[in-house]
Amino acid sequence: MEKYLIALDMDGTLLDSQGKITKRTIEVLKELIQKGHYIVPASGRALTLLPKEILELEGIQFAVLENGAVVWDWKNRCAIKQELLPKGIVKAILKDIEEQASVGYYPEVIVNGKVYVDVKIQKELKQSRIAGNFAEYMRQNHIFLEKLASRTELLDAAEKLNIYFEDVKLGEKVRRKWKTEPQLNVTTSVSGNAEFTAAGINKGHGIKILQQHLGISKQKCIAIGDNENDLEMFAQVHMAVAMGNAKAHVKRAADEVTLSCDEDGVAVFLELIKPVWDL
Repeated sequence: MEKYLIALDMDGTLLDSQGKITKRTIEVLKELIQKGHYIVPASGRALTLLPKEILELEGIQFAVLENGAVVWDWKNRCAIKQELLPKGIVKAILKDIEEQASVGYYPEVIVNGKVYVDVKIQKELKQSRIAGNFAEYMRQNHIFLEKLASRTELLDAAEKLNIYFEDVKLGEKVRRKWKTEPQLNVTTSVSGNAEFTAAGINKGHGIKILQQHLGISKQKCIAIGDNENDLEMFAQVHMAVAMGNAKAHVKRAADEVTLSCDEDGVAVFLELIKPVWDL
């Protein structure tokens, strides 16, 4: 039996709209791992922000984290590859946004897998209008610091910057502006957020590194996702699968479309193609 690499986005894909993962899905993943296939969490999240069901799932060997900025060796607890944002860029982005809106945006800066947030947003979280489990997510495994935007040494060591916005139009404006910066990769995944990594760093880049590391061909790779930050990953695999809740342009980029994240779409698809990965 040949091994497959199955890359799975988290939010809106493996996790439902409330940030939960079902028992059915976990059981399917366990079966795949037992058969020797590679289950690869492929997320914009840092390792510490992955759901506990995934962190506790035995047999996962690798992960593509922070939109490809970190390719993680689970067994050896180290990065196979880690890419930093250009120095000065995080500070410049935060200054740009602060000039446009003093409140209503929530930056998180990821440095060596740790996620830093400014302490001033704690009060704002109570009134946040961002849907789903956003406020709960922001309080879990985040490190709150005073005057985060002024901590140059920390900002210059960041792998990824992620910003959520109360005002969706502001998020669109920020992404549009900074996409013209050649040193950056800018994308979105949840609630109109803006996610920044270094140029050329995306989930597809991370999957390619793993393919080379494992000596596995594109023909033996499957990816499932729902949003813009999954598109490069789709292009790097043989079979790209969009969730039923995916945006229209993401579905058009996929080879297959499964049910939504609230209908166990990942489990349904993997059960459907079981004869393929059982060969």
